[in-house]
Amino acid sequence: MGLFNKKATIETTNVDFEDLKFFRVQDSSGIYEYAEMIMHRYPIVLNLSDCLIPEANEVLMFLTGVLYACDGEIVKIQDKIYLMAQKSDLNGPTLQKFIQDYQKK
Repeated sequence: MGLFNKKATIETTNVDFEDLKFFRVQDSSGIYEYAEMIMHRYPIVLNLSDCLIPEANEVLMFLTGVLYACDGEIVKIQDKIYLMAQKSDLNGPTLQKFIQDYQKK
């Protein structure tokens, strides 16, 4: 039967560094634009350091739902800085190098 099949492996895709979009978030006003970019498979980096905590939580919760629906993930790069992309793009060499170079250890 098919009850205990292995999960399908995620095909690795590569994005160019130029496709990576960076945003400094100050409030939740651009939340739908960020969601639109995620749905169109653009990896985005959000810097929430200038955002109030309740608004930052609102942005993160909403975009986490969008990422879940689009088979994406969120990666914490540094305190209040997050990378959001499709799982297949996160496994690619460009985003893996970005994460290794900038993620706080």
